[in-house]
Amino acid sequence: MPFEFWSWWVAILTLTSLFGLGWVTYSAYFSPDRRAKADEEGAQSDTVWDQNLREGGRPAPIWWFWLLLSLLVASVVYLMLYPGLGVFQGALNWSSDHRLANRLMAYEMTFGPKREAVLVKNYSELQADEDLMKIAERLFGEHCAACHGLDARGQANRFPNLTDSEWIWGGTIGDIDKTIREGRTANMAGWADSFSDDELNLMTDLVLEMSRGESVEELPIKPLYDASCAACHEADGTGNPLLGGPDLTNDIHLYGSDRASIKYTIAQGRNGEMPAFKTLLDNTEIKLLVAWITKNRK
Repeated sequence: MPFEFWSWWVAILTLTSLFGLGWVTYSAYFSPDRRAKADEEGAQSDTVWDQNLREGGRPAPIWWFWLLLSLLVASVVYLMLYPGLGVFQGALNWSSDHRLANRLMAYEMTFGPKREAVLVKNYSELQADEDLMKIAERLFGEHCAACHGLDARGQANRFPNLTDSEWIWGGTIGDIDKTIREGRTANMAGWADSFSDDELNLMTDLVLEMSRGESVEELPIKPLYDASCAACHEADGTGNPLLGGPDLTNDIHLYGSDRASIKYTIAQGRNGEMPAFKTLLDNTEIKLLVAWITKNRK
C-alpha cells in the first residue's frame, strides 16, 4: 500500500489511543455511575471471584487521575513538537537523521584536521608519537586482540604471532595494510585421500627436516613434494606469500610444530580466515594499526 496510507493509519491509531485513554480516565473518576457508587460507603459489586473476592465501588485515589492527566498532556505536547503522527514532523522539525548529521558534522570539524594530519605523516613519525601509538594500541585491543592476544603474540595455535618477522602473506607495510583492509583466506589442502599413510609419514619427516635447516634433496619423498607442495611452498620450502604458502624452512608452524600437528595439517588441511576491516576501520585507523604493529615487530 502507499506510504501515505500508513502515515494516516499511524496518526489515527495514535490519536484514537489518546482519546480512548482520556475517556477511560474520565469515566473512572467523573462518570455519574461511578460517582454514585463512590457515595456508597464500601459499595461492592455482586460479582465474586475465588469465593470471596469482590470488585469495590470506590474509584482509584485522586492522585492517579492527576498523574494520568499529566501524562496525557505531556503526550499531546510531545506529538505537537516532535514526529509521532505519521509524516508530521512536529513544530521543532526534529529527526534522528538530522541529529546524526549534525553530530557527524561537529565530529568532523573537531577531529577531521587531526585525522588528516595522521594520513600525511610517514610511519616513522607516527611510531615516534607516543600519544598516537597509545591510540593505535587501544584500536588493536578493541579489534584485533580477541584473536591475536593483547600482546599480539597470537594464541591457541590458531592465530599468528604478529611480533615476529614471519608473515604468511608478506610482512611489508603494504602487505600488512592489505591484510587488515581486505582480509585473507587461507586454504591448505588435505592430502589424506591422495597420499598413503607411509607417504604422509615421509612428508612429515621432510617438513621437520626442512624446519631444522637440513637438506631434503636426497629424500625419496622429495619428488612427491615437488609435484604436490612446491606450487605454494616453493621447491626449497621458503613459501610463496602471494598464495599464502608459509615458509617451511623455519620452526614456526601456526598450527603446531610437533610431529602429530604437522602430519594432521598435511593429511586434513587447514582453513584460516582473517576478516576484512575496511568497513569497520577508516584509513586513519588502519594506518595507525600498521604503524603500531610494525613498531612492535622484532
